[in-house]
Amino acid sequence: MKLRMAVLSASVACLAACASSGGTASNSPAAHKTYPETRLSNDELYMARVEAAALRRGIGLQWVNPPRKIVAKQD
Repeated sequence: MKLRMAVLSASVACLAACASSGGTASNSPAAHKTYPETRLSNDELYMARVEAAALRRGIGLQWVNPPRKIVAKQD
């Protein structure tokens, strides 16, 4: 019983120490990363492969939510 209480007390103390880090991790300035402009496009290669496999198996296929991929935006 005493061992269980000691383990429980140590666990609570460790958790309390982790929770009271002073908020230094949350106050750090965010690094401003620049990302290239992107857009979504249908993944035509994947769609063609799936449609070919469906055609070979005699399955009718209609895309409801076609697969998308992120591509670099071109002006």
